[in-house]
Amino acid sequence: MVQLKNISKSFDGVKVLNNFSLNIQSGRFYTVIGPNGCGKTTLLNIIAGTIEKDNGEIIHETCDMKTAYVWQDYRSSLFPWLSITDNISFPLMIQGLTSKERKNAVNNLIEEFNIKINLKEKIYNLSGGQQQLVNIMRALIIEPALFILDEPFSALDQYKSWQMGFELERLWLNQKSSVLYVSHDIDEAILLADEIILLNNYGVIEETLKNNMPRRRTKEMMSEKEHLELKREIVNFLFEQQN
Repeated sequence: MVQLKNISKSFDGVKVLNNFSLNIQSGRFYTVIGPNGCGKTTLLNIIAGTIEKDNGEIIHETCDMKTAYVWQDYRSSLFPWLSITDNISFPLMIQGLTSKERKNAVNNLIEEFNIKINLKEKIYNLSGGQQQLVNIMRALIIEPALFILDEPFSALDQYKSWQMGFELERLWLNQKSSVLYVSHDIDEAILLADEIILLNNYGVIEETLKNNMPRRRTKEMMSEKEHLELKREIVNFLFEQQN
């Protein structure tokens, strides 16, 4: 669906991505894990078009492919003076849809995904997890073909982060976008992924691990053999990057 060919990017003479290549296939969930400074967020920003690559090529399946991006800092991404409905439907306002059309789209989305939330509330009355869920719903409302997330649950505690991860999986299974998801949480990266991309210190893919565990994922899977074997490989990889 999206093909990245030999993408490179440097900042102040320091190369953070080096001839990075990846084929993002339709309906697949990719997680990206690697040491600090290896270019994970830079990669997402290049794909989303918020920064320019130095070299390489990005080939999209269609010229009008929709991409949605959820940042780590969910609080600064939302509008505190707007209702939840208006926050979720903000991309549709930019597209020129009427107030009635936007409201109907939000109601349909909430019903489709069975989300229990008071749409008339203001953002500041919500918990951190609920605010990030609003961010995710705002991204999903445009029905993206590619969904990009940069450590979206890192500000939450461990239990809430896993809980939100399972919720994200449920939403994704309903819509089946392709997902590229950066995480520092090894268990989270394994639980969500079809494929786990290990990015080394030089901004190069060291290895791609396949996760063949069935959907939907559960907390019980975290103690199963396949999960633990993937975790061991990732831990060993990350320790190697520190040497």
